[in-house]
Amino acid sequence: MITIGENAALTDVLEYLESKISSAESFFAGADVRLSFLGERFSDDEIAKIAELMKKYDVRLDSRPIPTVEEVDKEKEQVPGEDTLLVRRTLRSGQKIYYDGNVVVMGDVNPGAEVACTGDIIVLGALRGVAHAGVGDGVDATVFAFRLEPTQLRIAHYISRSPDEKLPQPLGPEIAQVVDNMIQISAYTHWDN
Repeated sequence: MITIGENAALTDVLEYLESKISSAESFFAGADVRLSFLGERFSDDEIAKIAELMKKYDVRLDSRPIPTVEEVDKEKEQVPGEDTLLVRRTLRSGQKIYYDGNVVVMGDVNPGAEVACTGDIIVLGALRGVAHAGVGDGVDATVFAFRLEPTQLRIAHYISRSPDEKLPQPLGPEIAQVVDNMIQISAYTHWDN
């Protein structure tokens, strides 16, 4: 996934991508990528220029952009849970994923990394970054992790953060969900929904 920051200029994006991909050409060759925008989407012509650059290095660009969190917020009629994105790697600091549906991370979400989606978040590892499940009005969304230690946890419009004091380590996986208008974290035994 290529995440394009707010107010990014096309020329800067093309220059950065060219330097990144050309420096590790064999690593990127044959990859499939999608665009994610933290701000306003690029036009179809601008996306075509990115696709043209990618093609030069045998990288295929899926031109269907992933919606921004703001766009998902505006589309309240969307039904979460229909699609699931499987991420087969650990998310490092600075990496962000925004998805319309559920997100499953097969690895850790490190501090400084962020996952936001309209559905549930499942981390098959440690969640130590930021997680925002149920973007929009998805108060039924859940966040599950083998180790649930987020710097910030959000479900719909409810926000929680890590306590300042050190708590005892959980003995197993945990799940976070909204109960009585607040985020509740409990040991995972079964889905309550």
